[in-house]
Amino acid sequence: MRPFFAVASVAVGLLMAAGCGGEPSASTAVKKEAVPIVSGSSDKTVYGIACDGCNDTLVIFLRLPYNGSDPDTLDILDASRNHQVFGVPRIGDRLAMMLNESDAKVADQVVVTEDLLGLWCYKVLPTLRHTADMEGQSEEQTIRQLSDSLRQLLKVEREYGFYIKTDSVAFPYGMSGRVATTDEESVIDYPKPKRYHQWVIHDGRLVLTTTAFDSLGVQHVTGADTVEFVQLTADTLVLRYPDGDHGFYRKIEDTQKNN
Repeated sequence: MRPFFAVASVAVGLLMAAGCGGEPSASTAVKKEAVPIVSGSSDKTVYGIACDGCNDTLVIFLRLPYNGSDPDTLDILDASRNHQVFGVPRIGDRLAMMLNESDAKVADQVVVTEDLLGLWCYKVLPTLRHTADMEGQSEEQTIRQLSDSLRQLLKVEREYGFYIKTDSVAFPYGMSGRVATTDEESVIDYPKPKRYHQWVIHDGRLVLTTTAFDSLGVQHVTGADTVEFVQLTADTLVLRYPDGDHGFYRKIEDTQKNN
């Protein structure tokens, strides 16, 4: 599959240069390979490549899959006012857009998928693991009875995260198997990390899935989180889960090591 995507990326880049007008910028020449969005039959998302001329009120793009047509123009003024433009479109960026149901020339939402790629992290603190001898005590009372060293453990943060890569691939960051074994004997509990292995944009939402291989080596989806975009900037990602908004920060140095 990868040779196909490599050729497709070059072909689309040449088409973009011709269709969008002018030569690709230096930043366009070093763009990551295209993100192939796997969309279901009911997905209403429109995909394209950003062209020169995008701003706070307009998105100019070549539709994907490319059919030889000229660039289209979408009005995104209301989407900008409603904070539904996630990322900043640059020439050559992949876009995932939700069109207005009444006017196909208006986009209600724009997601710059290139800005979504990378390592997104968050930090967590542990909680005290309850045991039988803590019955009848509040957590505050129990913590006061702990030694100084154990109280310090409750202040030790862990950094979790997940990579969002090309080809709809995701994988977790942080918490090795060795740490997990140690935790079983600890007096503290850390929240379980989000262990995603695939991602897709569907109807304007981000679907993050967990997969596992069975005894025959066949990969199966074992769980999924469907979340809404709240914010996407160069260094911040906020996603709305069923239990509330979760914020993530981009970890640049690790992204560079792993690309």
